[in-house]
Formats: sequence, C-alpha cells, structure tokens
Amino acid sequence: MPRSEGQRIFTLILEPVKGCNLRCSYCYSDTDSGAVMSRHTLRVAVESAVQYAQRHDFTKIHILWHGGEPLLADLEFFRQAARMIAELNAGLAFQQFIQTNGLLLDRDFCRFFRKNDVQIGLSLDGPPDLHDALRIYPDGAKSHGRVLDKHRLLTKNGLSAGFNAVITRRSLGREKEIYRYFQALNSGFRVNPLIPMIGSQKSTPELLRQGEYGRFLCGLFDAWTGTEAMRIPISPLDVYLKAILKNATYECQQRPMCVGSNIGVKPNGDAVLCSRFETHILGNINEMNFDALFASPFCETIRQRAEMLTDCHSCAHWTICYGGCPHNALVFCQNPTAKDFFCKDYQLVFGKIRRALNKLNSEGPLQGEP
Repeated sequence: MPRSEGQRIFTLILEPVKGCNLRCSYCYSDTDSGAVMSRHTLRVAVESAVQYAQRHDFTKIHILWHGGEPLLADLEFFRQAARMIAELNAGLAFQQFIQTNGLLLDRDFCRFFRKNDVQIGLSLDGPPDLHDALRIYPDGAKSHGRVLDKHRLLTKNGLSAGFNAVITRRSLGREKEIYRYFQALNSGFRVNPLIPMIGSQKSTPELLRQGEYGRFLCGLFDAWTGTEAMRIPISPLDVYLKAILKNATYECQQRPMCVGSNIGVKPNGDAVLCSRFETHILGNINEMNFDALFASPFCETIRQRAEMLTDCHSCAHWTICYGGCPHNALVFCQNPTAKDFFCKDYQLVFGKIRRALNKLNSEGPLQGEP
C-alpha cells in the first residue's frame, strides 16, 4: 500500500464478498460464494480498526476493498460503510482504495467514488490477447473491451484509475509491448506475479518459474527508463527504486515483519494477515479484538521469520527485502518461514536497478531524464 512520509498507517483489507462475475482461469479466490459481509461485521471491522489504531498510535487508516469482486456487494453497502467512517469521528485520517475488475461500474458508483475520494485499481493484464486468454466471463465471453469501456466511463466522470496486471508465462518477452500498451492509455500500472492457491492445480501451467519474474521486471525497467516522453509510473519498480535510494522498505512484501500493521477480513469476519491468505485464519473479529488476533501462534511465527532466515542476512539486498513475502513462501514452499519463492527474481531486479543508479552517477541522467 502507498504510504505518506511521517505517517503511521494501519491497513484494513476488507473483502465484502468472495464471489465474482468473472471466472479467471488463474484465480486463487473462491468464486462460487456470493455471501455478502453483514453490516454488523462491517461495523465491527471498522470500529476495531479505529480502536486498534488509537491504542498503537497510528495516524491514518487505509481501507482497501478487495475480493472476489467487491462491487457485487452493491452501492448501498459502500454508502453505509462511508457513513460508519464519518460517524466515528475518531481523529484519524481515512483513505479508501478499491481493487475491482470494473465491470459493474456505473455513474452512481462513479459519483460515490468521486465524493469519497476512493482510489481505484482496475484489473487489466495488458493487450487484448493476454487479458482475454485468462480473464473471462462464466460463459467464456471476453472481458477486455468491457474493462476499457469502464475505464472511459471513469475518465468521463472525472476519475482516474491505475491498472493491475497479473504476470504469467504468457507475459514473458512482451515487457516493452506491455509498457507501451499502458503508456498509450496514459495510466500507471502495477504488475504482480501469478500466485497459486494452496491445494489447487488450476493455475499451474501459467505459473512463472524462478528467475522469470525477475527477468520480466528487468525488461520492464529497460522500457521504463528508456522512455523519452510521457513516462508512466510502474509498481513495484518505482517502490524498489525508492527503497534502494533510501535503503528502506516501501513494499509490503519486503517489510521486516508485517504483523500488526495490516489485517484482512473475510465476509464472515474471519481475519487473516492479508487478503491473500486463505488457509491461515487468525480468528474472527466478531469474537476477538485485533490485539488478540495478532497474538495468535501464526503471527508469532511470522514475527520470528526474519531472524530465522539466517542465510539471507549476508545478502546485499537484505535491508530492502528481509526475505520477501511469507505468503509467497507459504503457497510455493508450503512453509511461511522459508525465504520468498521469488528470491532470485528480487536479486535480479535489485541488481539491475543498482547498476543503473551507479551508471547514472558516473555518466549522467538515464535516457529521457532532464
């Protein structure tokens, strides 16, 4: 999540519904459950986040709406959430984000998002053939064109959106093309490698092998830094660049420890470290407060993880990586205390950025920089 300098931010990741109106072939989520989070659980989640933030001196709460497809919860659900936040008057700043496939957007949703300053991320995997090969409707219909229609609707209603692209084996070798595609849309984007679901083999053919994601990011970095005009933001490259410049972590997946600064809440109130966790439930927010949830045995294991990764401590990138994401370690290695499956990939892209900075210092600006 984006962070402002000088602020302590607690991130509440809410999944109002697990169901989805698409059937993306690589999705790790349960697309069949259409149950919507109750208003009681919603209120408990927001109130608990406020109480926890106040007890632990956080200054801001980020609410990230996730899913499933969160817009399936309907507009009135989000209106009630906005009223709950306003009623709390807790002396904390709030910022809302939503990750959506965008297909249910209409003018009413646009007006609501504009009024409440909700930052929007649209799921789009790049050019039509990449996106439509995997992100389809239940009847097999393609979704790429309809997502672009919704992007135009947002623009027409005075809203901007960033894109989120899932990187699979189909994306390899197309780094420059993908960059140019989003550049033509005049929008920043984020790339994430495909993550499998524990116990599921349906995404296996599309999974990246070790080193492939790193080489993809290096190719994307070349396209990005080689841009002479209209350079657009790319995450996590922009975050990695900042991390290396400041020798600090800005990406949640490379924090020294992620317990206590974020929590994910499923529709039934089950709590997890973040929304990607499906199998390691900390407890239920209707029965336990956040401090009790963070005292669970699983959280204690994650607290000790960085110290346990002794072979990582001598790595040149340790202070900006800390062994990577425990969820990646869990789903790829079946062990949350292992190093991130993408360790080799991080080394490739961190090394690429460091060399580029060294060259910049010795020879002058990168191509396209003033």
